[in-house]
Amino acid sequence: MENSLKCHHRHSYDLAKFGYVNLAPQIKQPKDYDKASFQNRQLILEAGFYQAILEAVSNLLANSKSAKTVLDIGCGEGFYSRKLQEIHSQKTFYAFDISKDSIQLAAKSDSSFAVNWFVGDLAKLPLQDASMDIILDIFSPANYQEFRRVMSDNALLIKVIPTERHLQEIRQKAARQLSNKDYSNQEVIQHFQEHFDIISEITVESSQSLTAESRTALLAMTPLLFHVEQDQIDWTDLTQVTIAATILIGKAK
Repeated sequence: MENSLKCHHRHSYDLAKFGYVNLAPQIKQPKDYDKASFQNRQLILEAGFYQAILEAVSNLLANSKSAKTVLDIGCGEGFYSRKLQEIHSQKTFYAFDISKDSIQLAAKSDSSFAVNWFVGDLAKLPLQDASMDIILDIFSPANYQEFRRVMSDNALLIKVIPTERHLQEIRQKAARQLSNKDYSNQEVIQHFQEHFDIISEITVESSQSLTAESRTALLAMTPLLFHVEQDQIDWTDLTQVTIAATILIGKAK
């Protein structure tokens, strides 16, 4: 196996021992998304809280039989790419995040080295033009200009965004400290439609029971509470949480 990658400018990028490449070494690491936050996120995802979303996305990939390459944008600790690659092993998965901590965790969790993990910058994807057949953007930011550049002809963009009911129990308890008390995803959808035609739309929702451990992990991982003083809120009666998302399937205009 090669232990480094070289680009056409002759820059060299070493393959880390856990099986990932840092293609954005100059990027400043995000403060709120530290190693602990990704470990908590992994606990929640592996516990099945987002299983309905995983299954819906997997069904979309199954219906895209001709698609060979899949790019997971802002993959975090890599849950979706790992699980989807196990199901759709005939497809080649590339997954990246701006956080080095998250990609280290993702690569360590991928014992089969089946996914191509890399630290990357959404503003400048280190990928060839027209090289990706499917882009997955699951609860992550978007750069539609870059998406279109790397998407092949007839490629699909699958974007998962929260609905107003997502984590509504947490939002209600933290309402006094939230600047945006009533979330709406309409601006996100409108921005999507400026660049992509929506060919299909799916809504996924489930209610999940919380143990003391999963409640602690969920509260620690959600960006909703990054700037909330959690110790001022009594969370003991938070025993259920709603997971709700809209899945947009789009093609470039």
